Amino acid sequence: MLRNKILQVVMKSDERANLSNIKFQKKNPKYYLVILFSTLFMGSSFPSGKFLIYNESIPPFMLFGWRFIIAGLLLLIFCSYKYGMKEVVPQLNNSVSKGILLVFGVGCLQTAGTMGMLSLALMTLSSSLSSIILFTNPLWLALLAHAFLNEKITILKFTALALGVLGVVVCLGLEGEFDKRGILFAFIGSLCWALNTLITKKNVFDKSIFVFTGWQLLLGGIVMLVVSYAFKENYDYSLINYWDIFWFIWLIIPASIGSFSLWFMALKIGGATTTSSFLFLVPLFSLIFSIIFLHDVLNAHIIIGGLLIMVSLYLINKN
Repeated sequence: MLRNKILQVVMKSDERANLSNIKFQKKNPKYYLVILFSTLFMGSSFPSGKFLIYNESIPPFMLFGWRFIIAGLLLLIFCSYKYGMKEVVPQLNNSVSKGILLVFGVGCLQTAGTMGMLSLALMTLSSSLSSIILFTNPLWLALLAHAFLNEKITILKFTALALGVLGVVVCLGLEGEFDKRGILFAFIGSLCWALNTLITKKNVFDKSIFVFTGWQLLLGGIVMLVVSYAFKENYDYSLINYWDIFWFIWLIIPASIGSFSLWFMALKIGGATTTSSFLFLVPLFSLIFSIIFLHDVLNAHIIIGGLLIMVSLYLINKN
């Protein structure tokens, strides 16, 4: 009886220590810098990808497949040089088979699932509406984390998340006509992202975060190329110019290696719900890059929506 009470006191003490550590980490400037650059690089991938797909007519699954395969290979080569070949072998709980299963599952959900579904949604929906639906994933993640990660969702936190979604809607604007299949694809992509975040939070990879990112990018890219082959996508590579090469390199290094590595690093530092709440910044950065490089027009929707997003982030972190 006494032993059980002592154990309960010790466990509660450990829980308080863990919570204090998480709160400290979330206030750590490093955490916010990681989140800032991760969402900044993610946001830049939308206008650069749009330029290559719509302006240069490069098939989406082919483009993203090669993008992620090259990014994954570069990361794994870097990791093998820095850590040694042995440290590049994926492991989970000292099991290679579990490690391979984890990186393959994450590659299917995060890389092939989310980006693949987004590509399908963009075939029938505008990039604005697709982004709105895709970045509702913090709402689904908050509900999943509440159920499976014991990250309690308070009324204030849910209100903040809902306010963030509203900010994205106002920022990007809604259209009058919707394609049901496109909406379904975008929602599936959003759920894939939420499920992936849940899985990576519950399963701690044994090796470096860069090894983890490299494997999931490589395997996800291979899956996307298989889909590209199934869809019989093709492209005349003789049409590629210097701008195409520049934006493709940008998609590989900052928008893939940078954004995904920093994203998983942020998940490791902070909670799944709080970290995912910052994803509301991605469409905001995407619009800013679109204004600069694609000459999109700044309007009141962007200003009002941006303010709503800032209020949402303030409330979620205050909580």
